[in-house]
Amino acid sequence: MEAERLIESGRRALAESRGALEVMAEAWQAQALARTVGSRLALLGPMELRGEARALGEIDGGCAAPDHPAAL
Repeated sequence: MEAERLIESGRRALAESRGALEVMAEAWQAQALARTVGSRLALLGPMELRGEARALGEIDGGCAAPDHPAAL
């Protein structure tokens, strides 16, 4: 499954991260993925998952996504 592959890839990248900037970049990517998946499920997913998916889509508390840490 594609989602499992993405999770495992992120987990491996986080484990191999060296330094705060790399850890922040991986955390940023995980948050962006959670927001995207949550938003899609909230719109198109099964009705019983839409409320929880909506919460995932709003994981940043309604704030705009910050710049990717690597770009700072």
